Amino acid sequence: MSAFHFDTLVWHWPIAIYLFLAGVSAGAMFFAVLLKHVCLKDKAYLSGFVQAACIVAAISVLAGLGVLVLDLTKPFDFWKILVFYNPTSVMSMGVIILMLYQVLMYAWIAITFQKPINDFCKNRFPIVGKLTSMLQRYEAGITGLLVIFSVSLGAYTGFLLSAQPHFPMWNTGVLPLLFLVSGLSSGAAASLLGGVLLKGNPNGAEVHFIHKIEIPLILAEMLLMFTFFMGLVFSGGQSKVAALTALGEGFWGLVFWFGIMGLGLSAPLTMNLFMTTTSKRKFSYVAGTACLSLLGVILLRNFILYTGQMTVS
Repeated sequence: MSAFHFDTLVWHWPIAIYLFLAGVSAGAMFFAVLLKHVCLKDKAYLSGFVQAACIVAAISVLAGLGVLVLDLTKPFDFWKILVFYNPTSVMSMGVIILMLYQVLMYAWIAITFQKPINDFCKNRFPIVGKLTSMLQRYEAGITGLLVIFSVSLGAYTGFLLSAQPHFPMWNTGVLPLLFLVSGLSSGAAASLLGGVLLKGNPNGAEVHFIHKIEIPLILAEMLLMFTFFMGLVFSGGQSKVAALTALGEGFWGLVFWFGIMGLGLSAPLTMNLFMTTTSKRKFSYVAGTACLSLLGVILLRNFILYTGQMTVS
């Protein structure tokens, strides 16, 4: 049986890319909100890390939707899922979350970057200034809802798989939590990488703030990974078979132990702890750690997607 081609395979790598991009967007937006309201306050729009988080969140969610549409059997009929909703369908609920998340995301970005937007549009499009001023009055509500929908989107990427009835490896309540935490971790990594590329200070307050949260996130991800697989093993039957197949010898076993647990989790954790101990962050350390974290998350998405379909109930 090939690692990428087998009889029970239904969902291919584009779905893993979509799950990755949706998680990155949700995580980046979550950290943009935290950076603004906890760390930077009114000067958030000047931060390269907030700018990077907003750019990453907007581009990745649109790219994820693009990948999903192109993977459809009839991509030109995608508009139907935006018009016709089934409240009992996980896919329909996901579309609703995605649409509302994007509306709140763009509204929050407009509020956060109100000053540069107004300066640019003051003489060209005065109506834009009126719109951002109106949104400013509802900032607290928009921010609160954005956090809720960011978390919902991050968890939904796991619910999309766990709702599939014939794959025992996915039928666990731990999977949405695992995908949420890994999505937040990838959003933090993407914000850090984008921030230093936009000439943000690698030893600035934003990096210190994100690293304080990133270390517990990595530890939580390791704990959830352990809980996820131990739960499958103790469930017995096909769930145990699915777990042992995924973690055993072969290509995907190597991806898990070396790629995800080694490069994707242990290495970034070690580098984060080293930077915390030395208290001096450098561009190479911040960018390298972020790249390894992103690699770990995209490998995790592919690993769960493919190995989860190798065993059916």
